[in-house]
Amino acid sequence: MLNTMAKTRGFALPVVMAVVALLGLLTMAPLHLLLDQRRRVSLAADHAQAKHAAEYALNAAECELSSGTGTPTTRDCSLILPVERTAAFNPVTPRGFVAGSCGMDNMLGLCQPRPGQSLWAMAGLLDENTLAMEVEPPQLIPNSNRKSARHARYVIEPIADRWPGLSEQASETSPPHLFRITAAGFGTDPAVSVVLQSVFRPRVSDRSTPQLVTLATPPIDRPSGTITQTVHTTLLATHGDPPHAAQTETQTVMLGRLSWRELITEGTP
Repeated sequence: MLNTMAKTRGFALPVVMAVVALLGLLTMAPLHLLLDQRRRVSLAADHAQAKHAAEYALNAAECELSSGTGTPTTRDCSLILPVERTAAFNPVTPRGFVAGSCGMDNMLGLCQPRPGQSLWAMAGLLDENTLAMEVEPPQLIPNSNRKSARHARYVIEPIADRWPGLSEQASETSPPHLFRITAAGFGTDPAVSVVLQSVFRPRVSDRSTPQLVTLATPPIDRPSGTITQTVHTTLLATHGDPPHAAQTETQTVMLGRLSWRELITEGTP
């Protein structure tokens, strides 16, 4: 009889241990789910904050280009730039941009990578120490204690435009440059970042060279919210006296932001 009771107790012990382990698992599973959900919510909030900061930096760069190039904008934008920085934004001869480097002081955030060179690495776009122009966006949620781990920032680089009949290479007949903006924003965790990019076309001005004559009409604010400008370009034949028109093109171009895209999002759930 005692032997039977001992066997029963020996059999019951593993059952009890299994039940306790099962209860532990059932208790831990909701806890893990709760912690995972909280992590996802926190990352989502960080991503929203990072995107808000990147959008603010992108708009700040476009505002600066609008002011520096005299390009009309539908946004509330009024900046007074240093003379040197305004001169750097000349779309015909952007002298403020030095190939293979990013500027400093009044030229901070103005970069021109060489072919094959990484703009992000050159500017330290996502690094604590950066050559990008830093800005301080307003809080996404007013009176919130959430602060971005790093300042939002942007870099601007000149890129070639493409017009029918005109050379893409730097010459008297090349069209004015476009400007590409790359902006980054961060969440409360610096590993959570959003990078946005846009291409900006500045206002076209009249100009005349021995090979090209450009005549531009005043920009027009369209009901759709876009701003356009009609440009007449005439290529001159260099042979003969006097020079005469060899080719004439008329086109209407959109000014300001031409495109927008989200390049990368780090640290999202």
